[in-house]
Amino acid sequence: MAYGHKTEHRLRMRAQIVPHAARGRSNARIARETGLHLDTVRTWRGRFAEGGLARLSDRRRSGRPPGFTA
Repeated sequence: MAYGHKTEHRLRMRAQIVPHAARGRSNARIARETGLHLDTVRTWRGRFAEGGLARLSDRRRSGRPPGFTA
């Protein structure tokens, strides 16, 4: 998923955090190497630690459903 050519860009960026973290790199180093913000790395690394790959997807949002068809 981290290097798939057909994976959405946002999912690919989230998934690239995982192999960096597995190598023992700090959040600051991961942010520097991937070009992501430190807070973003911290968020997605924490979510992966909680629930694995399933947690890298977007959370369900509350509120009114969209008024247009996808």
